[in-house]
Parts: sequence; structure tokens; C-alpha cells
Amino acid sequence: MSWLDFAKAAGLAALVLAIDVLVAIAVVFAWGMLVEPGHPRAYYETAGVPIARGSTRVVGTALVFAAAWLFSARKPERNPFLFSVALVVLYALFDGASVAFAGFFTASVALTMSLKLLAALAGAFMALRTRRRSLARSVELRDAGQRV
Repeated sequence: MSWLDFAKAAGLAALVLAIDVLVAIAVVFAWGMLVEPGHPRAYYETAGVPIARGSTRVVGTALVFAAAWLFSARKPERNPFLFSVALVVLYALFDGASVAFAGFFTASVALTMSLKLLAALAGAFMALRTRRRSLARSVELRDAGQRV
């Protein structure tokens, strides 16, 4: 992988983190407005943490999977597994830096990052399968054209 690929992974990690945070905020806001309206702000600040954590475990993991799959499949010469690991490591660094690493080294965060790593590796595997399928299809079409 080139330095440009690492830069792309960093940009993608920042984008995925930003989308993940925005979705978590939207989920907590919707929960506060629709499920538990009428409480003081302190209640929502305390009760919103586990809801946001659950949201990022589901939505963030899906986002990392999709990003790893799409961006690994786009460039066949790039190692998809290395790109996916770089994506998750940089995501974790940006996520930790956003809170100055306060309370970052916990079992809960480790579980969340492990889920994201597994999803990224699954995305890399899917990218390989997609590449192989498209390569086999293009060879098949090329060979069919030569026989005519």
C-alpha cells in the first residue's frame, strides 16, 4: 500500500466517524423526542450514552463494512485487508482523539472496535470476492468474443 492509500484510509475513517457520530446524535434525539419526552437535560445526557453506544455498534459497524468493501473493491492492486485494518486503526485513533482518550481504554470501546475490525475484514473479503467475480466475468466475455 502506498502513502496515498493510507491518506485515503485516514480520510475515509474521518468520514465514517463523522457519519457515525451524526447518526448517534440523531438516534438519541429521536429517542428523547419520541420515547422519553419531558425529562430534564441531565436525564438525556446520562441516559443517551448507552443508546449512542448501541447505535454506533450497529450503524458504525455497518458503515465500516460498507466503506471497506466499496473502497477495497475500487482498486484491485491495493491489499484490501491492509487497507481495512488501516481504516479501523485510524478510525480508533480519531475516535479516541476526539475525547482526548478519556475513558477510551475500556472493555466497551474494545468490543466496539473489535466489531468494527471484524466488519472491515469481512468487507475486505467481500471486495476480493467481488473482484474475482468481475474478473472471471470479464475473462469469460473476452473469451466468448474471441470464439465468434
